[in-house]
Amino acid sequence: MKSSQPDNTEVGYKCSRCGGMFASHGEHTVRCPFCAMICDEAACRVVETSNEEY
Repeated sequence: MKSSQPDNTEVGYKCSRCGGMFASHGEHTVRCPFCAMICDEAACRVVETSNEEY
């Protein structure tokens, strides 16, 4: 089954501590690159982010 997600997006997180947005790179638990908080689906908001560099 094909995902309904556009080709230029990927799942990422919005840190609940500092508000930084970053890609998850397929990991379920990642550290925020801005404040080092450990983020997962329970601790940080899941968002769709662009994987294109502008």
